[in-house]
Amino acid sequence: MPNFLSIKNLFPLMLIVILSGCVSSSIDPSRYEKTTSYTLINAEPTRLDQYFEREVASHSLTKETGFYPLDKGHDALLARLAIIETAQSSIDVQYYIFRDDTAGNLIAWRLFEAAERGVRVRVLLDDMQNYDDKDLLRFSSHPNIDVRMFNPHHLRTARGLAMLSDFERLNHRMHNKSLTVDGVVSIIGGRNVGNEYYSIESNVEFADLDLLMVGKSVRQVNRQYDLYWNSDYSIPIEWLTNDQLQYTDADVDAWVQALGLKEKFSGGAHDFSKLPLYSDLLNGTIELYWGEGDLLYDLPDKPDSKQSTLIDSLGAVINAGKTSLVLISPYFVPTESGVKEFVKAVEDGREVIIITNSLASNDVFAVHGWYAKYRKDLVKGGVQLWEVKSNAEIKKNWSLTGSSRSSLHTKAIVIDKRKIFVGSMNWDPRSADLNTEMGVVIEQPEYANKVYLEIMKEIPSTAYQIEVVDGDIIWVDHSTGERLTTEPDASIWRRFGAWFSGILPIEEQL
Repeated sequence: MPNFLSIKNLFPLMLIVILSGCVSSSIDPSRYEKTTSYTLINAEPTRLDQYFEREVASHSLTKETGFYPLDKGHDALLARLAIIETAQSSIDVQYYIFRDDTAGNLIAWRLFEAAERGVRVRVLLDDMQNYDDKDLLRFSSHPNIDVRMFNPHHLRTARGLAMLSDFERLNHRMHNKSLTVDGVVSIIGGRNVGNEYYSIESNVEFADLDLLMVGKSVRQVNRQYDLYWNSDYSIPIEWLTNDQLQYTDADVDAWVQALGLKEKFSGGAHDFSKLPLYSDLLNGTIELYWGEGDLLYDLPDKPDSKQSTLIDSLGAVINAGKTSLVLISPYFVPTESGVKEFVKAVEDGREVIIITNSLASNDVFAVHGWYAKYRKDLVKGGVQLWEVKSNAEIKKNWSLTGSSRSSLHTKAIVIDKRKIFVGSMNWDPRSADLNTEMGVVIEQPEYANKVYLEIMKEIPSTAYQIEVVDGDIIWVDHSTGERLTTEPDASIWRRFGAWFSGILPIEEQL
């Protein structure tokens, strides 16, 4: 048998770990002066206030949340561009992923343009993605823009080494996603910033859901953002590099011209002025769903406290349900205790429907490997389990992807056809224990029932139903009548990768 881990190979690894112990594993905030800032309160109504004036007039903003669902990538991108364009005083940005691609550059450019006209822009990014610090530093050098990184890697050019030397800290990430303008309107949900979330130039296309909100929950988003922005975990980008870079007008002009941002923004597919939502905003004719709701979120110190305030609050809401539970999660690893809870809900007379990705549509096959271990027990316990097809048709107004694969990315829960939860949280150990998450739960029977009915109508054609026959898993395609005995549309190597991941002791990391 070959000696794959020889002494010759092991020595450099040991040396790296030993040396990395000499490197500071965290950044001491007391060494720096960090400016505290909070949501700007507008003395006079903003344009956004005026746009929603008709809707707001008949509702209580202290108790109710008004929302507009964004279930198409096209609408989700253009809605973000539209409210950024409307900003007068402030924009707060919070994302787990902010890619350097078409969608990311379009949004970044509009944020820069807003700063140019005097809008304060705060950008808080999780530091798991490998960003270009120099680009972020130039962006943050604008007098109206501040960029901070949540729980950053201490070795900026050796991130793998940083993880080795400080895994316990760096394994905790900020998964929250929000964009808030003038403290009046927020967009929250499952989408990061990247082409795959907005039907643009990607080989995979995510089906996702955001809510554009006004009212009570927006004020809660503001408080959540301020907590994160001012926490010790949020580090100004200027602290993370010795460079002192400033953007120039020539830099900006070259960036905009090289990527054709003006052309993409002012016409064609990315012209948000063609979005029906934008016309409704300008005309004051936008129609929202209204209901009593609350923003649920983990505190920024979750990595230290080990407590999920979101899970505690959401668990109480789910347990109070009586008749039905529909859970949609792209990454679904219920654990043994979770399986018991779902089965108990069925035994108590509740309809329980779970929708997740198939192996072919899941972009993280290791997650599928561990989820697969629980399928039989769920189905035997009466849970209706569905796996989304990799070629499922995604709702969209456009598609520039030419994508060969679709993937579920929506994170939502429908409770008793009366309440709906939409947010960033997957149903897995990582969301429960390692990442910070956020989401809103709103009691809105009209919309919740509509979502339930749409799911029940569409799921037989867009997903496989899982059954257990003679102890074996069967994938039932109700649109064709086929009954499949192996993971549909997945290569043998993908099936092997999922199986192998399922025998590794990594469940708590998924």
